[in-house]
Amino acid sequence: MTTPDTRNYSYDLKENLLYAGGKQVPAYELEENEIGTCGNCESIIISLSYHETDDEFIVAGKCTNCGILSANIYDPDWNWVCEIAIPHFTRSVSEKNNDERSETRLNTQGSKDAEIPEIDDLELLNSIPMKQIEAIFSPTEITALFARAKGEKCVRQYLYNARKKYQTFEDVFGVKLTI
Repeated sequence: MTTPDTRNYSYDLKENLLYAGGKQVPAYELEENEIGTCGNCESIIISLSYHETDDEFIVAGKCTNCGILSANIYDPDWNWVCEIAIPHFTRSVSEKNNDERSETRLNTQGSKDAEIPEIDDLELLNSIPMKQIEAIFSPTEITALFARAKGEKCVRQYLYNARKKYQTFEDVFGVKLTI
């Protein structure tokens, strides 16, 4: 089996849908099991859903501490192939908009293989666990980010300071902010 192309994976938390290679892959099981250890904070990863494609099994999981989503990919014989960080969102994405999404991909060595997801509206900003936001940004910067995302006035200097930290946030959590 060839290594799967992990550039086109994302996950809809609301619908428990995996998007793999431009296709919706519905879950065949929503069982919660301990499936590993988070590479980010070394906490437990719990499975959210199990998915099957023509040539692989994919188990979507979420860290119990930092909330990062990952996909463990297995071959047809359930031999582990790789684990990747996957971007997530909390709204359904139509097939028409599917091509417009950018994704995060990490291989087993942690290097980036493709583009980073762009979070550019309030709904998606709200989908990022607050612990992740608070880990990088100060309270005043967070206030400025949310105000800007809502289209409200914000303190320009706080927004400027937050924007200087976008690359750090992207490096740590695999999400590219464009607010």
